[in-house]
Amino acid sequence: MDKKELDLGTTEKKRLSVAGLGEKTPKQLRTIRNNLNNRISSFEQELKVGKSLPALSASHMLYNFDLKECRALLEATKKMIKNL
Repeated sequence: MDKKELDLGTTEKKRLSVAGLGEKTPKQLRTIRNNLNNRISSFEQELKVGKSLPALSASHMLYNFDLKECRALLEATKKMIKNL
């Protein structure tokens, strides 16, 4: 297996998904919600002010997420928290 393929697979496994939210504890869900709110706020600041977003490391749970993905995951997370 090529190193690039291995890196891509590892990155994809670290990404959050709506399906994986059911396995999280309430505390983890609140942490994810807070991280998503902060990231969305950063995206909005970038759009309004032109301030560049801080770079996330590859190990961060929101690495390579765009604004649309963050909003969708935030809505799913809020629904999961409400149902608990």
